[in-house]
Amino acid sequence: MKLKTLLLTLLLSISIADITYAEFAERWYEKHFMGKLLTSMDGEGPTPVFEFYNNNPVEPEFGQQQDFKSFVDAEENFSAVIMKDGKIIFEHYNEELEATPDFHVNALSMTKTLAGTVIGHLLCDGSIKSLEDTAGSYSKSLSGTVYDDITIKNLLRMASGVNENRENEKYYNHALRNRRDDGSNDSIEIIKSIDSKFSEQGSVSRYHTLDITATAVLVKDLTGKSVAEIFHDEIFSKMGASGSLYWWKDINDISVDMGGAYMKTRDWAKFGQFIGDNINAQTCLGNFFLSGIKDSMPSTRSYQKYGYYFWVHDILGKPMVTLSGKFGHAMIINHYDNTIVVLTSVSENDRYGNKHIRKEIMPSIVEKLNSW
Repeated sequence: MKLKTLLLTLLLSISIADITYAEFAERWYEKHFMGKLLTSMDGEGPTPVFEFYNNNPVEPEFGQQQDFKSFVDAEENFSAVIMKDGKIIFEHYNEELEATPDFHVNALSMTKTLAGTVIGHLLCDGSIKSLEDTAGSYSKSLSGTVYDDITIKNLLRMASGVNENRENEKYYNHALRNRRDDGSNDSIEIIKSIDSKFSEQGSVSRYHTLDITATAVLVKDLTGKSVAEIFHDEIFSKMGASGSLYWWKDINDISVDMGGAYMKTRDWAKFGQFIGDNINAQTCLGNFFLSGIKDSMPSTRSYQKYGYYFWVHDILGKPMVTLSGKFGHAMIINHYDNTIVVLTSVSENDRYGNKHIRKEIMPSIVEKLNSW
C-alpha cells in the first residue's frame, strides 16, 4: 500500500512539473508595448512612422453578445474581439493593462499578412503578372542581389533559401527600427549586404525578417508607393475601419513590414472580415488567399504550415488563414463559418495560464463558435 501511494505521488509530481504556465512579459510591456511602440506611433521616435488619420470612422456593428471570457480572462491577455457575420459578438479589454477599444495595437508580425494582401492586390490589378516571376524583374534595387532570381511566390512563403535560421534577425530588426538612431534603417542597403543563400529556393520555409523586407523594397520600386500606403488606399480605407492606421517606415519611406502596423483591435478584426468576405465572394483577392492555403509549406511549427505571409492551421478538419505575432498576438479567419477571432497579448511564452494561445485557446474558441 505504501509503495502504491509513493508511485501515485511520483506520477502526480511529474505531471505537475510537465505543465508550463504563462509568463507575463512585464519588461516588454512596460519598456516597449507602452513605451517605445507608443512614442514611435506618436512621432517621437526612435522609429519613424507613416500616419494615416481616419477622418471618416465607421462604428462597428454588434450582434447578439456571447460569453467567451473564460478563454481570455488572463493577466497576459490585452484585448479580444470575436466577430460573427461581420458583427462583434464578444470583446474584452484588460483594464489592468490600460487596454481600451480606442488603443491602437502594434500586433507585430501580424503586419506581414497586411503586406501579403498588398501583393495580392498588385497581382489582381495586373501590376504583377505572375507569382512565378522573379523579384529582380520588378525591382531595380533587388536586381543583382541574392533576391534577384527569387520568385515572388517563394518570397511570400519565406522560402527564398536566404534565411538559414533566426540568429541574426535581431540585428536586422533593430536596424530597420532605427534603434541605433544612426541612419542604418535602410531596407535597400540591408538587402544588398546579404551575399549568400543556404539552400535552393522553394525547398524549405524559414521564417525571417529578410524575405518580407525584400518584398517591401520590391513594392516600392514597382509602384513608387510603400506597402503601407497601398494598404491604406486599397484595403484599410475600404474595410470600414473605426480608427486610424500607423506603420513603421525606413529612411527611404519604405514601410517596415516585419512588424510595423498599428490598428485598433476592432480594426484588426475588420481586416480579417475583409479577407473572409473576399474569399467567400470568390474575388481575385480571395482566390489569392485560397492559393496561399493550397501552396502552403511545412514550417518550423509542427501544427501550422506557412502560406502567403500567413500561417495555415487545420481546425475542425479545415485549413484556416491564421495570423500570428510575438508575445501571443493571434487571429483566425474562419471563412467557412464567417467568424473572426482576434487576441492581442503580452505573454512571454504565448500562453494564458497553462494553455498555449495558438495551439489550444484559439482553436477552442473556433470550435465553440462552430457548435452554435
